[in-house]
Amino acid sequence: MKSRTFTSRSLAAFLLTAALVFSGSFTTSTLAVAAPKTDNQVVGQLNVVGAATINDKKAITGTTVFSNSRVGVACAGGNRATVNLGKLGRVELAPGSQMVLKFTDGMISGDLVMGKIVVNAPVGVKVAINTPEGVSASDGKEASMLAVATQRGVRCVPVVTSQSSSTTALSSGALAAILLGAGGAAVAGAAFSSQQASSTNP
Repeated sequence: MKSRTFTSRSLAAFLLTAALVFSGSFTTSTLAVAAPKTDNQVVGQLNVVGAATINDKKAITGTTVFSNSRVGVACAGGNRATVNLGKLGRVELAPGSQMVLKFTDGMISGDLVMGKIVVNAPVGVKVAINTPEGVSASDGKEASMLAVATQRGVRCVPVVTSQSSSTTALSSGALAAILLGAGGAAVAGAAFSSQQASSTNP
């Protein structure tokens, strides 16, 4: 009787241990399958000449760029930034450009807020950049170099000043023609005579 009881208890303990081991293995396997893999997450690396920002914070060469980051380049001559995306390609930003850059395996996208960018992508990588004017896209069937620009926002261009009145001189004939066109023949003649007299008398 005692032997049979001991055997029953041993069997019960064995079954309980086996059940716990199996349950633990199953749970671990399930978690391993369900857990997302982060090792293959696509990240970019910034290369800066001049001044640039990532999410409105100053950024330097070597800064890691994650998808959905806001990249900006200061509006001054010589400033530029390049986001290298490894096998996806790269995105070059001109001075005064701002964009929200997004990327995943096989896709470069984003929203260009202002300025100009150039997207270089190899075969198999699609491109789709939104601007206030529309969408610029590439289907990825061929390697692409897509230039995208928007007229919205700040433009980094030299201000062209108009000539001042002191540097613009009208000849007597041109002045007379203007006055005649306005119906002032008598005034034109007087202005012409006055200008000739002033030129002969230093």
